[in-house]
Amino acid sequence: MTGFFCAALVTCLFASTTPALAHAPLMGIGGVFGGVIHALLVPEHGLTLLALGLVLGRQKQDARRSGMLIFVAILTCGLIAAALISQETLAADLLLLATCTLGLLIAAAWMPPHLVLCLAALAGLMFALDSKPDGTSAGESTRMLIGSGLGAAAVLALVAEGAVYLRATPCSLQHGSWARGLPPSASWCFRCGS
Repeated sequence: MTGFFCAALVTCLFASTTPALAHAPLMGIGGVFGGVIHALLVPEHGLTLLALGLVLGRQKQDARRSGMLIFVAILTCGLIAAALISQETLAADLLLLATCTLGLLIAAAWMPPHLVLCLAALAGLMFALDSKPDGTSAGESTRMLIGSGLGAAAVLALVAEGAVYLRATPCSLQHGSWARGLPPSASWCFRCGS
């Protein structure tokens, strides 16, 4: 009796499974606004935008603007390709690789402009190819892709320009009493690396 019960339980569990969607749409939120939220709430996308924005914020104005322009241009091309491609890509893995590389550049405080521009292009393309929502209609998918592109461009601009603003503003934490015994490299102030 217990063997039959175990077999029935396993059969019921396997029969009641549903597909796991990597980028499941938020329930009740669709269209452009759902795409904007998708660009912020998917951890790989949010971390990529944060890391790229911080790296671009450390560049001179011309390189920063070029990097943002390259990111948006490649993102637009990638979103068009994502709307047309129906098969899986390796975009999530390459996006994670770009994010890790950007994180290492931030940690090392070494940001050559040409490498940053290449990483901006890679991040834009992989962000776009990884943004296609699963399980939605073609029209809804297109609206969500447009929202993802708009959200990514806005967040990248806000983070990059915010990093420039924070770099230009004197940091009171650097001169606090708790930081007197620390070397300058241990400071939590974004300005210290420039």
